Amino acid sequence: MIYLSKFVASKRMVMKYTSTDFNKEQATAYTLLVRIGSDENALAIVDTEKRLKLVATYDPAMTEGEIRDVLNLDFAAVKLCLHGNRYTFVPEEVFDDPATQSYLGHLPDDGLVATSVSDIPSLGIKVLHQPDRLVTESLAVRFPDLVTYSTVQALLQGVADYGLTSDRPVLIIDKQASTVIVCAFDKSRFIYANDFDVLGMEDFTFYLLSILKHLGLEESRPDICLSGDVAEQDEIHQWALSNGSEVVFADSGALVRIAVPQELIPQQHRFLTLLGLHLCE
Repeated sequence: MIYLSKFVASKRMVMKYTSTDFNKEQATAYTLLVRIGSDENALAIVDTEKRLKLVATYDPAMTEGEIRDVLNLDFAAVKLCLHGNRYTFVPEEVFDDPATQSYLGHLPDDGLVATSVSDIPSLGIKVLHQPDRLVTESLAVRFPDLVTYSTVQALLQGVADYGLTSDRPVLIIDKQASTVIVCAFDKSRFIYANDFDVLGMEDFTFYLLSILKHLGLEESRPDICLSGDVAEQDEIHQWALSNGSEVVFADSGALVRIAVPQELIPQQHRFLTLLGLHLCE
């Protein structure tokens, strides 16, 4: 195994892991997962046995060297997720495909992008998503069969079973750069998901306390699962410890059923939304 991490000038951690048995010649049997963020992208390669072969983070403006070499390979499937709030949920039991156009009233539809429809079967919902064409165009040209999802969907795919099997209220908090995604489950039911842009802990605290009050969970001290750009004893972790019952960092490998190597265990919560893509269909 080869594993490299370092802090760069921006204080963000650049990470690269490559399995010793990763074989570029077998790329046509692998699945490529890509997460597009505002200031950091990430990619992962998973084989047919659900083993992680490669994971890396990189600057969106720099796709040179090894990252470029990876993106030049051909894969069995390519899945991408990107942040942004151009999505809405519709209960599967009432979803009417011919009425899709009417659902677009819940999205900032500018008529310039296509709307994709996908499922989260375990939650019984359809997700309507409008990917930003300017962000995805270069990858869509490179991979014509690329399938695009909202990062919120990738997160929900990963945590659905965790939330649905708990007999306690559960709050999922994922942070990527300035974007925070919050999902909630109560009494083994999915009850909430949304994303917010936050400028600091004051914004974060305002949104989270408002959500808890809105959901009637302010006195419940829900279990809290943290993922993304959250570290031990940072401000978000301390907020969770003060407002939650059991607080854990996401066990991404177990949640998405991908074998994560020992070297990545301390940082695997950072990749929940990336690896959650593997469950998106």
